[in-house]
Amino acid sequence: MNASTVWDINDSSSLRWEVPYSLQRLSSVVEAPRAIRLRGPLPPWADSVVSRLSQLQAIPAVDPRGSRPMNADDVFDALDFMIRVMREDTVAPWIGRLTSGGVQLAWNVGDVEVEAVFDRAREDAEIIVAVGENEWDEPIANAETLFATVVDRLSTSHLEPASA
Repeated sequence: MNASTVWDINDSSSLRWEVPYSLQRLSSVVEAPRAIRLRGPLPPWADSVVSRLSQLQAIPAVDPRGSRPMNADDVFDALDFMIRVMREDTVAPWIGRLTSGGVQLAWNVGDVEVEAVFDRAREDAEIIVAVGENEWDEPIANAETLFATVVDRLSTSHLEPASA
């Protein structure tokens, strides 16, 4: 078992996955590389998350007047959020690319729906949690507590078996 794993958003080789994953920054300012440090092995959902991010990065801009490439800082923030709040048995989220370059994460298990948005270009970073007809929202900075209220219900054990 690894003592730690490092995800360096500026160097895809540190992800320890063989995926082409290059992200462009919206800003021309050069910053120090950002990294996410994990203790132990990668969580089971990590491969599907990186695969989806790679697919989204490969999509050309559909609206050349307003669509931007994925923002590395938004991707980093989304990955950091998932590492902080998800457990090993948490279902991998659906991941979407916003036209602004931001990232949207969404979970939908039973009557629980969670949406997290990371979008620096629009100054939007929030989480929305809905259970049945009740809905709550918080800034991402306060998201851990809100996500913790439903994380048990977002586990793979709550998935309905596929019908034959």
